[in-house]
Amino acid sequence: MAISESLQKMPLAGKVCCCFAALQALAVIGLETSILVIVLQKMENVFASWSSDKGVAIYFLLLVIASLFGLFLMVGGVMNGDTIQIIGFCLFNLFAMTLAIFRFYQVRTWIQADIFVGYEVYPMVKDIMVASIGVMAGMTAVFGILAYLLYIAFGWEIYKRVGADLKIRRMYVNYRTLVFLLKIDFFVFLGFAVSYIILVLKSSDPEFGITVAFVPVTLSVLFLAFWGLRRESVATMWTFIFLLCGSTAYFVYKCARMYDPKQEAKFLTQRPMMTYYTVISLVVISATLHQAVSCLANFGYGLKERIEITRGKRSDMEQIQDYYVNAAGDRRMNLEG
Repeated sequence: MAISESLQKMPLAGKVCCCFAALQALAVIGLETSILVIVLQKMENVFASWSSDKGVAIYFLLLVIASLFGLFLMVGGVMNGDTIQIIGFCLFNLFAMTLAIFRFYQVRTWIQADIFVGYEVYPMVKDIMVASIGVMAGMTAVFGILAYLLYIAFGWEIYKRVGADLKIRRMYVNYRTLVFLLKIDFFVFLGFAVSYIILVLKSSDPEFGITVAFVPVTLSVLFLAFWGLRRESVATMWTFIFLLCGSTAYFVYKCARMYDPKQEAKFLTQRPMMTYYTVISLVVISATLHQAVSCLANFGYGLKERIEITRGKRSDMEQIQDYYVNAAGDRRMNLEG
């Protein structure tokens, strides 16, 4: 019932966004599947060694998951009237497109290295890879226009949720931005760990076990951060900030290892892609750290109570300073302050 009501109230631009996001996901998955099938059929040594031979399969996996994850972001943003997540989806779509561009050059280098088979395979997948990039580039431009329309359409919704108090509204923007960044952290951390494990490490490497353990630990930390943010737990948020600083050191260390002459043989043709992914991870971590500190500074100033009111978890509106009861007994918002 709630879903059907949300669909009825959804603006036309929101419905178009969801449809386009679904179409983009289907198109990208179809194109990427075609690339993977051609490579597997024509090149027999794709999984013959624990090395960059698995590059096409990993890039296929990353782009497919990125398309599905982007669909999740767009649908969730539209259903919840979350303009920050919708705008964030546009940036994420741009990031996915850059992954496809990197994949184009990486796969070209890898396939053409096979003198006997590469020149036969590359022309077959070149146009498909270009088409995948083109789909994401064109849709990113379309989503940018639709996001602006949704920003206008959902502006009143945000006003109704948090009221006219500019301080509360700024705190709410910080809150929603951190929630979105935690979702992006999930994709970035998981994508980096899986790529590093499969493309770079061997099961005998000392780093292998540490990197595998990094995945569940990271997911647990992200859930912990979301829990602490919702409940305004100072101790939990400080713990998250401390662990986030540790993650920054971890990614800097990984990036330095890629350019260690003693480790050069491990990375082969994967260094440009892994470096780019590491830099993006550090940018996302820095943004998350900044927002986490900002949200921590906002604890105790009424945002938690305001959000609980909008979700129907509190009925004591008259106890919130920004509301008062008029002579007719109706609750009204205090616009002062």
